[in-house]
Amino acid sequence: MQLVITVAVISVVSSLAVLGITRARGALRLSNSSRQFAAYVERTRADAVRRHDQASVQMLTPSTYSVTMDFEGGGSPSTQTFSLEDNVTFITSLQTISFDWRGRIPSEISVGFGNETGTANVNITGAGDVTIDSEIFHDASVPSAPYNANVSGDVAADPAGTPSETATPTPSPSPTASPTPTPSQTPTPAPTPTPEGTPEPTPTPIPTATPTPTPTPTPTPTPTPAPSPAPCSLSATPSPLTVVQNGSGTISVVVSNSSGSTTITANSSNSGQIQVSPSSKTVNGATPAVFTVTVKKQSGSVTFNSSCGSRTVTVTVQ
Repeated sequence: MQLVITVAVISVVSSLAVLGITRARGALRLSNSSRQFAAYVERTRADAVRRHDQASVQMLTPSTYSVTMDFEGGGSPSTQTFSLEDNVTFITSLQTISFDWRGRIPSEISVGFGNETGTANVNITGAGDVTIDSEIFHDASVPSAPYNANVSGDVAADPAGTPSETATPTPSPSPTASPTPTPSQTPTPAPTPTPEGTPEPTPTPIPTATPTPTPTPTPTPTPTPAPSPAPCSLSATPSPLTVVQNGSGTISVVVSNSSGSTTITANSSNSGQIQVSPSSKTVNGATPAVFTVTVKKQSGSVTFNSSCGSRTVTVTVQ
């Protein structure tokens, strides 16, 4: 009995140890993959600034990416492909991070990684700053700076004390001559009334004719109004959207009952936690507009607006 109990305890402890070691190795692989990716992004940015040219990192598949930069230091860029570690994949949409000669990118990008142990992310701001496991979108979290609206320019004002010209007074006009008196009118004598003539004889009454009754008109039937066209509207799929933290998903927006072009804009309820790309898109007719939603750790919503109305989609972060 003691031997059985001892073997059971050893088995339980060994199982827990194996599970802990397996989870630790998975977390280590996840951390190594995100840090190696961040290191290549930093090198790519530095290479773009050094060569005064473009350099890029492109996510090819959920587990591979390529780096285009001057690896040899001779001034000629080349492309090399790298892989994430076992069971680690990109959990955000595949995209290209392209740095210009100043080391900047068009807009902030968050790249998510995941495996069986959890998630991680590498965040690249528009200015090219790279951070690991950032909990916010930095560019969207920077408050807008207030500007002084009373500034009228850099032109220096005239010095104080400048003498101003004094206007010469205009002489007063001479007295106006007295008007010539208007002569009074001579009264006209009233006319003498004419005596009344002989009264006319009373006329013989004329008999009144009996009117013919007017026929009743037949009513004209009212035409049936033509049906009005149905108003256009927005629909979004899926709604709600569920995304793993540090990951991304897509929302397809369709304009119904519209034949022309329509511009759809997307706004996040919390731009520091939920990022929508692109911010606006123009579609023709019922062609769907696809928006990519990237999240950090907090849930929220995304509202789509157009001339056909608006639609709000709840975004839940797992």
